[in-house]
Amino acid sequence: MNNSAQPSARARLVRVLVTLACLVVVATILWQLLPKAAFSSDLSQVGQGRPALVMLREVNFVGGDRVIEHMLEIYPDYEQNMVFLVVHTGNPTGQNFAAEHGVTDGDLVLFDAEGNAQSQLSQPSGTNDIRQFLQQAL
Repeated sequence: MNNSAQPSARARLVRVLVTLACLVVVATILWQLLPKAAFSSDLSQVGQGRPALVMLREVNFVGGDRVIEHMLEIYPDYEQNMVFLVVHTGNPTGQNFAAEHGVTDGDLVLFDAEGNAQSQLSQPSGTNDIRQFLQQAL
């Protein structure tokens, strides 16, 4: 009788450990889905006297995550001279921006200080791509 109690205690322990492992996996996935940057999405900053680099983000795709990481790397070098923004397709502003500029997840649009769209870059693969884009366009 004592032997039959041990497997059920082990089974309960295994069940608890598996449940905890599943919760950790779900929490990790949810953490990864959170926005990674504190870039504003306020498009009213475009045309306010400084160039603006705007990225379109679609949360159902992963390309934009990588572009945000690249933007975060170069941001300190450009923050005094330009505005970095990220708009999301989950709201009407982002949807209108995507339609107006013909961009998709991870695409960048550079605006001059007066708010005129100057050029676009489709899903840059690294920080060097963004730096070259900005140097050529500015």
